[in-house]
Amino acid sequence: MFGGQTLNRQTMLPELLRTSPQVRPVLDRYGLRGCGGAEGPVESVGFFAHAHDVDADRLLRELQTAMAVPAANNAAKEEINDSRLADAIYRPFFKAGIVVVLTLGAVWGAYLLLRIGFTGSFTAVGLHEINAHGHAQIFGWVGLFVMGFAYQAFPRFKHTTLRQPRLAHASLWLMLAGLITRAVLEPLAGSMPALVPLAVAASALEVCAVGIFALVLFATWRGSGKPLAVYDYYVACALGWFVVQTLYDSIYLAATLMAADRQALLNLVAMWQGSLREIQIHGFALLMIVGVSQRIFPHFYGMATPSKNISIAALIVLNTALICEVTGLLLTRSAGHGWAILWYGGALLLAGAVFVLVRSWHIFARPEFPDRSLKFLRTAYAWLFISLGLLVLLPVYQRLLLPLLAPDSAAAQMGFSHAYYGAVRHAITVGFVSLMIMGVAAKVVPTLNGVDVHTLTRLWGPFLLVNIGCSLRVTGQILTDITETAFPITGVSGLLEVSGLAWWGGHLWLLMSGRLGGNQPPQAGALQSGQPIEASHRVGEILSLHPELLSIFLDFGFTPLKNPLARKFVAGRVTLAQACRFLDIAPAPLLAALNHILAPAASWRMQLPVVESCKGNTSDSPSLPRVPVS
Repeated sequence: MFGGQTLNRQTMLPELLRTSPQVRPVLDRYGLRGCGGAEGPVESVGFFAHAHDVDADRLLRELQTAMAVPAANNAAKEEINDSRLADAIYRPFFKAGIVVVLTLGAVWGAYLLLRIGFTGSFTAVGLHEINAHGHAQIFGWVGLFVMGFAYQAFPRFKHTTLRQPRLAHASLWLMLAGLITRAVLEPLAGSMPALVPLAVAASALEVCAVGIFALVLFATWRGSGKPLAVYDYYVACALGWFVVQTLYDSIYLAATLMAADRQALLNLVAMWQGSLREIQIHGFALLMIVGVSQRIFPHFYGMATPSKNISIAALIVLNTALICEVTGLLLTRSAGHGWAILWYGGALLLAGAVFVLVRSWHIFARPEFPDRSLKFLRTAYAWLFISLGLLVLLPVYQRLLLPLLAPDSAAAQMGFSHAYYGAVRHAITVGFVSLMIMGVAAKVVPTLNGVDVHTLTRLWGPFLLVNIGCSLRVTGQILTDITETAFPITGVSGLLEVSGLAWWGGHLWLLMSGRLGGNQPPQAGALQSGQPIEASHRVGEILSLHPELLSIFLDFGFTPLKNPLARKFVAGRVTLAQACRFLDIAPAPLLAALNHILAPAASWRMQLPVVESCKGNTSDSPSLPRVPVS
């Protein structure tokens, strides 16, 4: 017993830690470690066990044992107040990523896109400008968020601590110094040769940062003493490609900045840049995200557990596909266009493996633990399918559609559409990668800061702005092959994406700074005093306005409501109709009992035809007990 309550799976961590701080070491051993502050995240013991891949019954037994031992000399509380370096290591990486994307990354990209849109030409901006912006996106936006999330989450996935946290922090400053210096100097070094050594030296700092990142993660995995899971192999491959592309990029930068003339520069770009982008996008970003997805979808949202055989087979095919893409591009330029079939074969393998793998996860099925971030993640995978579909259809577009729709266009005459291929890449970099970053961060940042995610805004504004902007960019860029009127549409699309990222980034910044606690204004249709209770009202607002009705809910089987934190945080987001479906309870008798206390039957009887439609058996819904009602 604690605080007059029985410890069970529905027990909320903040209440448990407040009344029994001596249990903190048990939770820390399984990955809590600073998450949520002194009282932990606003989640139940059962959800914590599920998210951290711990047997719930074993965790409850260990917590019960720890509760039986009195806290001595406040040792547990001293441990809680010890601001260990690794506890919130994600925070400076995430903040730096937000700053980079809103300056050198997406904002600079939107500016370049406006110039392209209103001049009607993709050559209106310099090659080094475009490459510097792209580099800031890969290393500053994707790289910093991946590093921050990995340092924070991967040790907890293995129930261990981060090895060498000071070295991990040093990798942040090395990465920032390198990417900022390089992004500023690269456009200038093209016309000022004296700056070339500085730009190349900045790239060397990034190589050091990525090397440290990989070494710290491998040391942490090894020190955990736990075997690698299937998703770990994806992460390990992604780390390998991250190191490869960092070295490749550093050498490529030096070569392009020291090109003898413009023709030599164009030859270098045509030969080497395509394969670099494939490694960065399909090797590093795609494999990292697909690997992490296999951990977070089943454990954070209660989705299907991935098949080990399918995952291993898909990983082999994905790496094979990437090697075919890179080799095919290089051989096409050096040995003839007949080698393009090797690249295209890699693209087909890539698309097929991703489709089979993601389909086996059932990510569009009904989740056990839904929240605001899920729409970002699901839509991100929709964009991944769009990007890969466009990639597979590239020969159809180039050989059939383009000669038919715009036979006199430069792309048709050249035999290759840079606009179409750019749209394919934008669909995966913004539609897939950026939405995944936004969704995962919207999930983990509130949890790590002890804020109940269900009390926060749903982030529909940033979600819609980024998706609309990405849609306009992808379609508009393809249409520039056919009509020049599509250029302004393409140019404006970047402003929408930047607006969405700024909105989302500001929200996350306030959360990480402790200035946003999730208190929301009353929603339209909220229960008012004197108003009859309806199925659409939330359980939390009913009890807030009429606490005397708690006994009625308990009589009908709403036993988790005995817990005051469950009443505050969980019931506040669940409507009465949803709760009834979850517990497999007919809502009409409950509404009758509740409203009987508040008003005569005539004031609520008119609602019965509406609430009857809420009936339904959800016997597959987990956790809470089923209470039959006659």
